[in-house]
Amino acid sequence: MGTVAIIGGTGFIARSLLSAMRQGGKKEIRLLSRNPPSDIVEGLSWQRVDVSRPETFGDELENCEAVYYLPGILAETRGQKYEDIHYRGVVETLKILARNPPSRFIHVSAIGVAHNAPSAYHRTKKKAEEAVSSSGVPFTIVRPSLVFGDGDKSVSQFLLLGRTLHLLPMIGPGTARVQPVFAGDLAALLARIPDRPEMAGKILEVAGPRIYTYREMMEAIRKSAHLKAVILSVPITAMMASGVIQRLLLPKPILTPDVIRMALSDNVARCNAAVADFGWNLVSLESWLESKEV
Repeated sequence: MGTVAIIGGTGFIARSLLSAMRQGGKKEIRLLSRNPPSDIVEGLSWQRVDVSRPETFGDELENCEAVYYLPGILAETRGQKYEDIHYRGVVETLKILARNPPSRFIHVSAIGVAHNAPSAYHRTKKKAEEAVSSSGVPFTIVRPSLVFGDGDKSVSQFLLLGRTLHLLPMIGPGTARVQPVFAGDLAALLARIPDRPEMAGKILEVAGPRIYTYREMMEAIRKSAHLKAVILSVPITAMMASGVIQRLLLPKPILTPDVIRMALSDNVARCNAAVADFGWNLVSLESWLESKEV
């Protein structure tokens, strides 16, 4: 594979993707993001790009074999909105690519997208998927479940709370189901997609080896990370009130009503492409937690 461009190239998933590509011998990689990477090595270049501002794109997407679109936000902030990052950024990227399409455009979406989804996060991701599939640009759409790994904004946050406050807070009864996938497994799959012609035009759902309820996931975190923490079920109304206050008062809220709606919805693959299409043995949440120093 020739030149690769990664939009959102310094985010959590992008860091794992970059590592997977280096291991696979990819030589020329262009990172496009708002913030610079921690280091620039041979074969790697960086350009400041804000997907919510089309005028910041230059010619970085020209003559690329593959282009990845990774930008995503869990919670809206005053400066970043779902509509801009998840949808309009994709549309503007596709306009540029239409002039000189890559061999593959890989769009990272999410399990649970739908026009009538409870969360605006999933609704805007669905709009983006439709823009991708109707663009005429060769594509593969990847829908991961909850992604965990060093630097994530989910499991790592729970670890921090469990170690410092000895609490593992849970929204409501914790009966919604989730199928967390290790960032390294997701990245390895993403890195191989451009080399798989049969993946063109497909939507791949990617998840981990086990389905948990949120309560079961908290129990796994507590046990495997050897935490002396209490799993605290917080009433949904109380969490919603906290989410509204954070959204109104904090420049970068952690919890918002939309994040809560996502946590109350199932996040499970209908067919796990990591197993069905790639035949991989996947890293479990428990084994990753056990491997970390505590």
